[in-house]
Amino acid sequence: MLVRAEALDRYLKAEPFRREGIWESQEVHPFRIAPLPYRPLPQDGPVPTAPTHSIAIALDGKDAGALARRLSVRDAHLARVHPAAEDGTLVLGGAILDAPGGGMAGSVAITAHPTLEAAKAWWAGDPYVTGGVWQAITWHATRLAPLPYRPLPGMA
Repeated sequence: MLVRAEALDRYLKAEPFRREGIWESQEVHPFRIAPLPYRPLPQDGPVPTAPTHSIAIALDGKDAGALARRLSVRDAHLARVHPAAEDGTLVLGGAILDAPGGGMAGSVAITAHPTLEAAKAWWAGDPYVTGGVWQAITWHATRLAPLPYRPLPGMA
């Protein structure tokens, strides 16, 4: 979920899944959406009954060379994900920050892969994977429900 820092506490206090114990845990990370040419998110239609997308939460290494590895392959990574945003494969992506307004410490990406196997296979060719930037990746299957989403940065 993406919310502004000032709205986060208010939102979490009101969130039924949190209040009723449905969520086992939660983590909050500062996040910057990459300004790519994303397609619009679903606004109408039926709610999918099966997974439609995959989420990768990828943390960079914490060693002294981690930032240098990221920066050395960043242009190649962006060259790969730019057309993926245009064709709808990459629904949303961006950097997890080590502090609000801070440095890059990982990434979050949502792709239009209905299985985790398909998402993992697609990401296996990404420079952040092949270049050793992402050291720990957590995968989640999800479905995007039609909602009144706001346009993403970079979207026409």
